Amino acid sequence: MQIAINHGQLSVMVQSKRCSPHLYRGKKLLIFEESFLLSEEAKTKLMALGASILGPVDSAKSILAYLASETVDAVILDVTIEPEIVLPVISALETHHIPFIFALSSHPGLNGQRFAGFVLSAADDDLATIATALFGQPSLMH
Repeated sequence: MQIAINHGQLSVMVQSKRCSPHLYRGKKLLIFEESFLLSEEAKTKLMALGASILGPVDSAKSILAYLASETVDAVILDVTIEPEIVLPVISALETHHIPFIFALSSHPGLNGQRFAGFVLSAADDDLATIATALFGQPSLMH
C-alpha cells in the first residue's frame, strides 16, 4: 500500500487489489443511499464475495434503527446525501466504531484525471479498494 499527499489530497494506492476482496467474507454491509447507489450487479458481486447486504436504506431514521437492532460491520454512504441528514449518522457510526466510506455509483468524467474517491460498482478494482478501506487498515477507516 502506498500513501501519498498530492496537491493537499491524501491518496491511498493499493498495489495488490486482487487479494483484498476476501475481506468481505462474513461482513454485514449497510448501504445508505439517497438516490441510486447500489446496482444489482454490485449487490450480486458483494454477496458472491461473502458479504451480507443490509438495506439499502434511504433515511437517517432507518439507518439508526439498523444500528440499534443489527450487527453492522461497515456502512457505505451515498456521497449525494445532504450534510444535515448524514451528520447524525456519522456521529452514531463513530460512537459505535463502525467503519464507513462515502461512494459514488459510477466513475465521474474527469477528462482523463484519476478519481481518488470510492465507486460502488461491480468492478473488481472498485470493490477491492472499498474492502481495503473498510476492513484492511484500521487507521484508514474514514
